[in-house]
Amino acid sequence: MEDLITNGIAVQLCESGFCSIELPLQVHTYDIDIAQHVNNIVYLRWLEDMRSELFTKLNLLESLMALNYYPVVASCEMKYKKQIKLLDRPIGRMFLESSSHGILIFKAEIRINDKIAFCASQKCVIMDLKNNLMITDNIIKMI
Repeated sequence: MEDLITNGIAVQLCESGFCSIELPLQVHTYDIDIAQHVNNIVYLRWLEDMRSELFTKLNLLESLMALNYYPVVASCEMKYKKQIKLLDRPIGRMFLESSSHGILIFKAEIRINDKIAFCASQKCVIMDLKNNLMITDNIIKMI
């Protein structure tokens, strides 16, 4: 395994070609709801930020777009374990758990002081932009 750190983002490259990404997440004043903790929609935005960063570090989006393919989130399961407040310094981690038949499974967690505050699983499908059909091949081997 190889670890890279660029712009405060830790990327772990694995022998299998899969990897994880870890990055600090920002809590802004506009992220806080009336109960004085991070609003649930912010977690979804953070998942998108982490997945986008992971795709960027792996050059996945660029490779998929060259094939006229695009990833689409098909489902997302989220579990809130602990409130995140304005002055907290959350750390997000996401990794590609598996890839099979055009389906990518991502796992994510957000920690505060090494305690899990949130965890999620995202299932993404790969769509062919020409005919709007799901690609069922093993996409990781294709790119």
